[in-house]
Amino acid sequence: MKFTPTELADLVCTRLSHDLIGNIGALSGALELLEDSNNVLDDDTKNILTTATNTLKARQKFFRIAFGADTKKMELYELYTICQEYLNSIGSRNFPITFKAQNISAELGKIFCLCIMLAAEIVIKGGQINITVNPKNMCIDLQSDYKLSSPKIDIYQAILQDVKPQDNISQYIALIYLRELLGHDIPMHIDANENHFQLIIGQ
Repeated sequence: MKFTPTELADLVCTRLSHDLIGNIGALSGALELLEDSNNVLDDDTKNILTTATNTLKARQKFFRIAFGADTKKMELYELYTICQEYLNSIGSRNFPITFKAQNISAELGKIFCLCIMLAAEIVIKGGQINITVNPKNMCIDLQSDYKLSSPKIDIYQAILQDVKPQDNISQYIALIYLRELLGHDIPMHIDANENHFQLIIGQ
């Protein structure tokens, strides 16, 4: 399963639009409420504006690293902050998604973000993502106290077997893009059960 550069660009743009449109709509709705109330900013409208703006900023910064061209050198703490803010934007206070990393360098920022994203995609109610770079491989390990999304994990498995998803392909762009970025010669292997997911990139 391979994609042309145009097909890959189409999938990335579709996914980014999907992940940003909800909060753009929330901003638009809040501005309409503000106009209707003669520009009186009540607490509810302020909360909508704050949440939507913070979510959009977090996702835009994250997506720029994951899918954009390299623009500047980044300190590791900046990368970690951007990743955690992204996870906060898709998780919840009651069921947060957090991560830990070992032996990561800022130069691996794009790959790291894609790994964070593909792991977070299968979380339903919170989880801990651990990403470790070893001499021969990179390990993405996800643990949750709740069931992970087994249908999405099955589609991940199919993608690694070169089977193209039938519907909503853009929802799996993190894994698809990562595989295209690294090359199909790099082995990838998934082990998973209800509460645990592990992806090994490399030997």
